[in-house]
Amino acid sequence: MAPEFNLLAITLMLVLLLLWKLDFIATILTLKNLRPELPEEFQGVWDDEKYAKAQHYERAQASFGITSSIYSLTILLVFWTIGGFGWLDTLVRAWGFGNVVTGLCYIGLMYLGSWLISLPFDIYHTFALEERFGFNKTTRATYIGDQIKSHLMMALIGLPIMALILWIFYSVDNAWIFAWLSFTVISLALTYLAPSLILPLFNKFSPLEDEELNKSIQSMAKKCDFPLTEISVMDGSKRSSKSNAFFTGFGKRKKIALYDTLIESQSTDELVAVLAHEIGHFKKKHIVQRL
Repeated sequence: MAPEFNLLAITLMLVLLLLWKLDFIATILTLKNLRPELPEEFQGVWDDEKYAKAQHYERAQASFGITSSIYSLTILLVFWTIGGFGWLDTLVRAWGFGNVVTGLCYIGLMYLGSWLISLPFDIYHTFALEERFGFNKTTRATYIGDQIKSHLMMALIGLPIMALILWIFYSVDNAWIFAWLSFTVISLALTYLAPSLILPLFNKFSPLEDEELNKSIQSMAKKCDFPLTEISVMDGSKRSSKSNAFFTGFGKRKKIALYDTLIESQSTDELVAVLAHEIGHFKKKHIVQRL
């Protein structure tokens, strides 16, 4: 099918290319400023070898990101210019389903295609790049299990949401407003429910048993007027040796999840300092500002 270009399509393509170019330039600037030599300011504070390894890792990550983004963008633009979206639309409409089901079929095929395109890069990133730097702990069984669970979650949660959005567009006046409101409410609900309903399907969470660390975190949170209600430990070492922590919850019911690797690699004072830094982002509303 020959491609049909209108003003909207051309505008979308130009915006897409502009955003990609900005991200590409930012990545190039990052690569340009990466140096394996330890800065003078960090002498005696940071280990030279660890710093050099971290810089090499960042360079490898940035290079991988450039390669994968060029590949994905090329596939998208080729599919677009040869009329692939129109061909796919004609294909699913020929199946004779109703508007909502036809839309779901279209979205499902797009999702499948996107997953197949990104799968080789995801496998390489996990089992080659992360493995090379000693971070990967993911087994093949865990990886396959994660993929299956992710697709099941997409089917059980994503399809009903998309069905609702499609129904709104086909049945309701001022559909954009109601679709936006519906999506916003659902997104907020999922943000609240994900830590207790979805994340446990992928990781094990347990209460923090280290009383000294627990008291130190609670004390710091109180000083910062941070409404902390729960501290848990997540088995992050199941997939990676990297350390991390994250917050969940709304309003006055905030929770902290610590990777087990973070507890193993940091002292109590260091870990509390890390969390204080993250709470600082929350207090300054950096998350809302996407900083």
